[in-house]
Parts: sequence; structure tokens; C-alpha cells
Amino acid sequence: MRHVRVDGAPEYAQHPVMEKTRVLLADGHRSFVEALAMRLDAEPNLQVVATTMQPEDAIRIVSAQPIDVAVLAADSESGFIPIGKRLQEIRPGLQLVAMASGDDTAVLASAVRQGFRGWIPKELGIAALLDTVQAVSRGETSIPPAQLSRLLPYLLTEEEQQRAAEKPLATLTARELQILKAMVAGYGRQEIAAQLSISSNTVRTHMQSILNKLGVHSSLAAVTVARKAGIS
Repeated sequence: MRHVRVDGAPEYAQHPVMEKTRVLLADGHRSFVEALAMRLDAEPNLQVVATTMQPEDAIRIVSAQPIDVAVLAADSESGFIPIGKRLQEIRPGLQLVAMASGDDTAVLASAVRQGFRGWIPKELGIAALLDTVQAVSRGETSIPPAQLSRLLPYLLTEEEQQRAAEKPLATLTARELQILKAMVAGYGRQEIAAQLSISSNTVRTHMQSILNKLGVHSSLAAVTVARKAGIS
């Protein structure tokens, strides 16, 4: 399309440059993540800003550079899923996509709790991943129907378990709840005593009361009950 300036010289219309979605790729396998980066970079509206194989590097990259979508490996070994909330705290508006190498509903539920809006099994291929990245960049949620059909009952069951676990916690005193939270955080009896400025024997008495009220026989079991109730 051509416009004519007042002086008669031709003037060509200026079209706005399309902004690219800036992507971070994170996976524990270097060859995979590098090949994936080349493929995504070939898309006209995507730009792979960085790749990494370590969760710590992902945090550093998101802190230092504007990222729109972080595509992270979803498996127990990589450690990327647990940092989802932290990444979004660092970069508000960041969208998260999980690349799943398995079909573990518990991992999917963990990802959803961490703020992931996209979930894509790796075996579905690059086209499906591209669709997922495009969807979450528009603010949509993209989870395959097969995984979604298992996720919803899983979350409902988890919620019921949490409510059931919360009931015995309601019987704890404020001090006992304080000590239980310290136990969940991994502190031992001596450390808890020092933190609360009470004797070790007093902490032991409170711990025994906690076990009795929760109906368990060990500190580990008490911590498990507490975590099911949402204490972390």
C-alpha cells in the first residue's frame, strides 16, 4: 500500500513490527533442549531467550531478563516444577508450561498448584507444544483432555484428604501447633526449644501431646498428617 506525501514523493505505509513471545526452555537433557530451541526460534512470533538445564539457572535468567513463557521439564529428577511460584513472583505475568515425559497425575497436580497453565506430554510432538505455548501466551489454560479428566477427581480427593487431616489439628493448642510447624520445617527438639525459649523437656511433652491428639506414634507420622492438612 502506497501513500503520497504533500510534496508529491511516494510514502510507503509503515506496518508495526510483530512482537515476539519471549521463551525460556528448561530441561535436563542438553541435546533435547538445544534442538527444541532451534525449532521454536524458527517460528515467526517466538524467540527463545535462553535455555538451561538447572532450576537455579532458570531463577537467575527470569530475574535478569523479560520472559513471557517458561517451558519447563516436568519430572521428579529435574526439579523445575517446584520453582513455578517463585518464577512468577519474580516475573509477574510469566506463563508456565510443563513438558511431561510421563503421565503422573500427582506431578500434574503439583504443577497446577505451582501456577502452570500449560501441560504437554513430550510424545505429542512439537506441533502440540507450539499450540500450548501460543495458548498460554494468550492467557489460556492448555491441558490435554485425557490428563484433565484424571486431574479433577485427583484434586477433589486431595481436598477431601486435606479436610480430613485438618480435623485433628483443630484440637491442638496454639503452642502445639507452633511446635508442629517447626517439626514440619525439619527442626529437632533442641532447636525448637532454643527458638521458643523453653526447655527441651517441655518440647518433648508438647510433642507427645501432639502425637496423642493426631492419633499417630511418631514425629514422622505427625509431620505427614500436618502436610496433608496443608502445613508446609
